[in-house]
Amino acid sequence: MNGELAIVSVTFASVAAALGAVGFLLRDLFAPAIDAVRQRLEFAPSEPEGDFDKAFFRLLNESGAEFDMATATAMILGAAVVGAAVPVVLFDSLLWGATGAVIGASLPVAYLLVTRFFRIRDMRIRLPNALQAVADAVRSGQSLSEACDLVSQEIKGPLGREFAYAHSQLELGHSPLSVMNRMVQRVPLPEFRIFATAVVVHRRAGGNLSLLTERMSRAAYDKQEVRNHLLAVTAGSRLSAIGMVVGAAVALLILGWIEPDYLESFLKTPKGNWLLATAIGLQIAGGIWVWRILRITA
Repeated sequence: MNGELAIVSVTFASVAAALGAVGFLLRDLFAPAIDAVRQRLEFAPSEPEGDFDKAFFRLLNESGAEFDMATATAMILGAAVVGAAVPVVLFDSLLWGATGAVIGASLPVAYLLVTRFFRIRDMRIRLPNALQAVADAVRSGQSLSEACDLVSQEIKGPLGREFAYAHSQLELGHSPLSVMNRMVQRVPLPEFRIFATAVVVHRRAGGNLSLLTERMSRAAYDKQEVRNHLLAVTAGSRLSAIGMVVGAAVALLILGWIEPDYLESFLKTPKGNWLLATAIGLQIAGGIWVWRILRITA
């Protein structure tokens, strides 16, 4: 039995590797030609073409990932192969294998989404203090590189690391335009985008950068206060929606544990599966609806 499992595992891995190699070969043969000239500012890549590629590119940048799209795609494909191989080897079922492939491919994407959510929330909280520190540094006569170094020392978390990286790139001689372009990709906040634009305009045409940065700091602080107020006001509604969804699932589990025969007889009826699927679909649709109503996009 162990020998058969080993043969199945090796065969599956070989076929998956061969399919991956063929896919990369076709990509290299038919993909659009890429300019072979090395970009001077390769640390700030441009967005790819296509809505899906753009969304995935933004997800990687906004989640703070240090790898490129090719590496991320390879990780997702590898997770899908592993997720498909385990059920096939253990249960010898293609259906479970397909389910495992979907789950395996979804796990890296879910990790990036969760990481992006907490990263943006942390940067939104720290942004007013960071902009105020930049304004104070510029007003005292320090350069943009020195201001970024000061912010990286005072501000912790992902925002401080982004300013530290910007300081290192400015010290290497990269232009503020390219550095700000990269930071805008990785700090997707409207206030920071305006700040980056102000830096570029100041480098080209001059102006009072410290005053504008201080105003952006106040605007970011006021916006954070409004956001916190809205979160507090809508907390009851959000908890009610979560309670209805989670309560229905918990009630179903308790019913299946206390009265398994009742639930089994219900599912065996001709309309039982359809009714259960409809209830689950309505729960999902209602949850998405409430989430979109209570979502704070500002």
